[in-house]
Amino acid sequence: MNSLANEALARALGRALSAPTEKQRARPEPVPDLVITGPINRVMQLEGKRYAMDFVQGLGASIRREPVRTKAIADLTRYAQQQPDSVASGVKIVIDVLKGAA
Repeated sequence: MNSLANEALARALGRALSAPTEKQRARPEPVPDLVITGPINRVMQLEGKRYAMDFVQGLGASIRREPVRTKAIADLTRYAQQQPDSVASGVKIVIDVLKGAA
């Protein structure tokens, strides 16, 4: 879309277009490493691995580019931090493969 179309769309939706704020331009915070503790349920681990594989496959060939791969690793790490350790361990397997592809 060109700038004229963007402005017309913004007016129609009642919003004003603005430049990115300083917070939006700032570099993202580094994502901490995953720490897996406790017993691992194999079924849940496979579910986590399947989720991560689907996520990566959804990115298609763009995963070969470094910025896309870095963002995918960060997104998967954030997801895994919110999951049980068994699921996180499956996601970590895929994250380790992505880190090795760099």
